[in-house]
Amino acid sequence: QYAAPGPQDLTYGYSSETVVSISMMGQSVQLSQEGTATYGIGMTATEGGVDVRLSVHELDATISSPMTAPVQVDESAVDGALEFSLDRIGNTTLRSEPDVDDEASQMFSGISLAHGFFPGLPGRAVAKGDQWADTVSYEGETGMGMRSETTVLTYTVAGDTVVAGRPLLVVDIAGTVESEFDMDVQGMAVTQASDLEVEGHVLWDYQASVLFESHRTASGEGSVRVPLAPGPLPIRIESTERAWL
Repeated sequence: QYAAPGPQDLTYGYSSETVVSISMMGQSVQLSQEGTATYGIGMTATEGGVDVRLSVHELDATISSPMTAPVQVDESAVDGALEFSLDRIGNTTLRSEPDVDDEASQMFSGISLAHGFFPGLPGRAVAKGDQWADTVSYEGETGMGMRSETTVLTYTVAGDTVVAGRPLLVVDIAGTVESEFDMDVQGMAVTQASDLEVEGHVLWDYQASVLFESHRTASGEGSVRVPLAPGPLPIRIESTERAWL
């Protein structure tokens, strides 16, 4: 279960890469974003779990499109901290979000991070082979528009390991992510919908009650609607993200 690990903030590294391939008039157009970040995360114990405050210490990202020059994003694009609460099994209550520049919102979404950075926990002792399911749904504004998402994951305990003297629980994850994003892109109303398959793993420090590492890959199909197209355009999305303590 979630508990405050101590008086000092935790420092997490984070990396992500996403490629969106759009089929248009017999051609495939690729949009991509990739970057790394360093997050400072403070946790304060509450009666029902923890309050979390996440600050962006470093951000180095590139957003590429064949129609425009690559856009570079750094930590100056995020002003303020993300604050949310987790109950003991990881259910999230979003409290406040930082101000994020429009371009940076493609790499840093407060609502997505609050609901997706930490794993769901079973709320009980587990052993190798045990499973539990977790469903996370949210809808809210981002810097570019309205986003809704439902993630359904199954967690399976694969065993345990030791890294840098820390005893860790190894948990495999698999499931689906369905999302829809209504956004404004250079004055155009764009709607993107996708249905992705997700797999990966979590390393959980059960003595300190903190996430040590997570790794996820996601892939699947979807569609995008833009004003200049007569109908929805098919897309394929491939993404990888990793966080580590």
